[in-house]
Amino acid sequence: MKIVQSFWSGNQKDINNNYGWYNARSNWISWILSCNQLVKFHKDVELYTDNFGYEILIEKLQLPYTKVYVVLDELNHYHKDLWAIAKIKTFQLQNEPFLHVDGDVFVWESLTDKFQKSQLITQNLEITTDYYGCMWDEISPNLTFLPTEMNNYHNKKSNLACNMGIIGGNDIDFFKKYTEKSFEFVDKNNSSWLNINSFNFNVFFEQVLFHEMAKGERRNIDFLFEEVSEDNAYVGFGDFHKVPNKKYLHLLGVYKRNGSMCKAMEVYTMKYYPEKYTKFAALFNDLNESINEIEFLNNQNVESLINEFNFELRNDIEITENYFLKRDLYNEGLYSTISDLIDRKINFKIVKLKGFNIEKKINDDEAFKILFINELNSKSTTIELDSIDEIMLAELSNPITHSDFIKIMETYLEEEEEDSKEEFLGLINNRLIDFLIKKVISIYQ
Repeated sequence: MKIVQSFWSGNQKDINNNYGWYNARSNWISWILSCNQLVKFHKDVELYTDNFGYEILIEKLQLPYTKVYVVLDELNHYHKDLWAIAKIKTFQLQNEPFLHVDGDVFVWESLTDKFQKSQLITQNLEITTDYYGCMWDEISPNLTFLPTEMNNYHNKKSNLACNMGIIGGNDIDFFKKYTEKSFEFVDKNNSSWLNINSFNFNVFFEQVLFHEMAKGERRNIDFLFEEVSEDNAYVGFGDFHKVPNKKYLHLLGVYKRNGSMCKAMEVYTMKYYPEKYTKFAALFNDLNESINEIEFLNNQNVESLINEFNFELRNDIEITENYFLKRDLYNEGLYSTISDLIDRKINFKIVKLKGFNIEKKINDDEAFKILFINELNSKSTTIELDSIDEIMLAELSNPITHSDFIKIMETYLEEEEEDSKEEFLGLINNRLIDFLIKKVISIYQ
């Protein structure tokens, strides 16, 4: 079973187009990471794209797809927001078992091993709540054509869809029928494209229609995840700090518009694919006539930068030009380390990092403090501090061992709170882990 991906620019030939992401940079970085991770675990990974996608992804970034098909320019008469139409076309072109993987999906294991005999495959089943329901209530009155397969959903007798972060299978005949019906659904409503939210329409001619047709024909669907999710309540699909223990991430919906998650994706790509990242940075800078702080990756490898930062942690070096890059590379992946050390009760050193400031804010006459964490090439990330956070940060003014820090924090327990000591210490350790993820602290042994 081969892996396929599809990129369609919607005739928007602009490298600064964000395609629904937090920023344009994140869109292209996602393709770098998604492709390279897929190639790492699969023999055949193919791309279906248009001329612009070929120019950027293949000619400029040289992503390692095993085959490339430049066939999606024929879709340029469709509204640019109908992004799922490129996926439908890609499914239609398949004549052998396949698994389509979105460009915002990242894997750390094979996706195809468990699905060799599966007729139909998707990421998971999802319940369409009022979130999708309101979209449909706004769209449906403006449609001039509704497939009979959509009647149960339209009449609220069905409220399910399939998330298509991945989709495919062995049942090619079904995909031929499904894609024909999907194109009919879109094409017969072409007079409505400008009267509806075309971006939201994708959900219905892709995810809902697929489920309704499979259900109507009593086709079995195998899921990557058996848990049924609500359409706007996905949890944990952007947890880069849990990789590689977490094997599958999907920056769907609001995740791809979350600056912190996009930054975590970028740092992971910088650390593990520095040559590809540097190639992209040079291209992006050149086309935007700007200078990017990470250009020096051309001359220093990741390991040396991490080693330098480890030295600086121990010797209290002031912030330098490369401080934030070194900090990001050093801290990436330390979530597993700190969690393991705490669980196994192995001591380690904690260091409060530089590069953040605390500001006092007032809202409705109530004062609170916000911690602003400086980021490389990105807006600052923020944490609203409570009294425990403030105490912890004060006690972390100087490097300290974990065991000594815990002893100090225990002194803040009142006598009557002794019975909840374990719960309190669990809270402190969880705050330490969160501080590490947010790059407020770092650790070393």
